[in-house]
Amino acid sequence: MTLSVSPPIRIVAVLGLLAALAAALFSYTQGRSTDGTASPAAPVVQASAASLPKAPIAAATEVAAAANAKAAATAAEGGAVPAAKPAPAPPAAPAAKPTPKPVPVAPASGLPVSIDAALAANKVVVVSLYVPGARVDEIATAEARAGARLVGAGFVALNVFDEASSKLLLVKFGMLEGPSVLVFKRPAEVAVRMAGFADRETVAQAAASAAS
Repeated sequence: MTLSVSPPIRIVAVLGLLAALAAALFSYTQGRSTDGTASPAAPVVQASAASLPKAPIAAATEVAAAANAKAAATAAEGGAVPAAKPAPAPPAAPAAKPTPKPVPVAPASGLPVSIDAALAANKVVVVSLYVPGARVDEIATAEARAGARLVGAGFVALNVFDEASSKLLLVKFGMLEGPSVLVFKRPAEVAVRMAGFADRETVAQAAASAAS
């Protein structure tokens, strides 16, 4: 039995086959174009916060925090953090040695310096011994000064509590009292010695007598 196909059906079949081939070719060419010609997109790099450079202050803060944490951990484990050693104190400057006071040299006459100097300038010297603060001694000293002036004799007022001067007189004449008057003449001799109060006339007469 022989089958026969009519021309219209044959035309439809050929068109269907051509459409299928065209579809297959289009699919094939699209796949090759996508695989071969499309350039890959550039990868997007995302920088993490850890990879960025840190500011100097932030870095220093992290270092200090790490050091504190390490010290705290050491202390917690029983290890003491060594304390900083104090700086040594500068050596103390040596104390200045006090300058010794010069020892007064007594004149060759053995008299106080004031009397010895007065005798060097005057043939006769009236010395009034007094106690400071005593009213009678003040008056007696004024009278002795006036009496020495009347006859041109030298005059020295000597405080009996002045140890440097009175000690020399004590060695030569023994006890001293105020008021009293000593009349010296050269070289270093006591011509008249008057205890107690003496007015100016009495002192002038004694000085004149020592000068004659």
